This record gives sequence, structure tokens and C-alpha cells, in this order.
Amino acid sequence: MIVMKVETTTDAAEFRSRTDAFLGRDPLRHTVITTGIANTLGDFDSGDEPTHFLSVHDGDAVVGVAMRGGGRDMYLGELAGGSVGLVAEALAELIPDAGGVEGAIDDVLGFGERWCALRGGGFHPTYATRLYRLGTLRTPDAAGSPRRAAGSDVELCARWSDAMRAESGMRPQGWTREVVAKRVAAGRWWLWERDGRPVCVAAHHVPALGWARIGPVYTPPAERGHGYASMLTAHVARTLRADGIDACLFAETANPTSNKIYRAIGFEAVREFVHYEFG
Repeated sequence: MIVMKVETTTDAAEFRSRTDAFLGRDPLRHTVITTGIANTLGDFDSGDEPTHFLSVHDGDAVVGVAMRGGGRDMYLGELAGGSVGLVAEALAELIPDAGGVEGAIDDVLGFGERWCALRGGGFHPTYATRLYRLGTLRTPDAAGSPRRAAGSDVELCARWSDAMRAESGMRPQGWTREVVAKRVAAGRWWLWERDGRPVCVAAHHVPALGWARIGPVYTPPAERGHGYASMLTAHVARTLRADGIDACLFAETANPTSNKIYRAIGFEAVREFVHYEFG
């Protein structure tokens, strides 16, 4: 009988070579991990700690993947039945100071139970997200127009991104202003302007295996209710489609407004994920 084994590495190129066929079977499901690989290889990531990649093997076959971006929480990709405990054991030994984990609900529950049996303490849910893919794009109408963010917009983009995560209760992303500047320079951040002033920001991650994930999307409280986020998200999605790239995004399940506007412009729900925090 072949026993499943776990392999870890901080070498993104090695991990991509090892898992490319597995990830390619469902690149939408693994958008976070494929983006993590691309960001590491393209020097678009941040943090003093390296990104740890993990793969589960059943003989010669890859049957699961997970990741811990530098200094952030752990993320579980698809995992073969019976491997969640093995993954928890490997990561508890490798990065015992990790503060939380995100993934499919059943996997995260099993992971949290095994993690806490090893590390002590407890765990509790902090937020849940819903993954969407773009179907038929429907463009709404709003006053103003989009433009790509420039170097002079980096501070604003970073500040609004931090504000979005603070509002949602998410941990800080860990992006430095330098990393935001690199992503702005790569043309992946957009602003919606009205009367010459920015009123909304939206970005997309580096495309990977045919998909690009839109986010963050943020409108300051004083500017909400005018359709800016809908228009800017639709614009970014249309731009990606024009380049032959499929668009996806996450929305908090507890935020009815964002779920409503994404559905209204043509995004279709795929699956749900949950984040748990330890302690």
C-alpha cells in the first residue's frame, strides 16, 4: 500500500514544475495558489518571510496543495481525502507561528482540529468568502470614467486597500508600498474618477493559467451608492476578457451589497471558503 507523503519548498519554480498538471485541472479552484506562485516568481510579493508551498503525493501523483504566503495565513487548495491531518502536521512543524488558515469549509475544520491538537489552544471563524467566475458581462452605468493608476496614486491605492481589509475584519495583507508600486507599474490597478477625483479603486492579480482574480475593490464610505464599484469592476473584467483572460473574484458572504453587484454585472458563484483564526 502506498502511503501519502507531504513535500514542502520555498522554491516557487520547483513547486510549479511539481504541481502544474494538478493545478491545471482546476485553475479557478486554485487561483490563490497559482497567483502566489506567479507573484513569487515575478517579485510581486512582500514580506521578510519566504512563501512556503506544500504538495501531497500518492505515489507519483500529486493529490493536494497548500501554501503560506510570506508572513500571512495558510491557504488550503484541493486536498485528497485523508490528507488534511498530514498537511496540518507538516505546517505545524514548519511554521508553528501561523495565525490562521483559509480553505474549503470541511478541510479547514479538519485542519483546525488537528492543528490545535498539536499546538494547543482553539480556533474560531473570522470571515467567509464566495468565489465567483465571470459569465455574461453586463455593464451598468455610473457617472465618471476609469483610468489606470499611476505612480502618484500608489499611496492612495495602498491606503484604500488597507481600509478595505480593516472594514472586513481581515488580517493586513502585508503589502508594502513598494509592492503596490510594482503592481501599479505593471498596469494592474485602476481608479474610477468623477469630476477629476478618484472615488473607487479596483485591481487584478497577475494572470495565471488563463485566469486573473480581481481584487481589491474598494469605495470609501462617503462615495458609496453611485455604482462606481460596479462600473470599475466591469471595466477591469472587460479589459481582461479583451486580452483572452477569464476573470474571477472573491466576495465576503456577509456583505450582501458586494455579492449583489457582482451578480448583477454577470459574475456567477462557484464555491465558498472560510477563514479560521487560532487562539
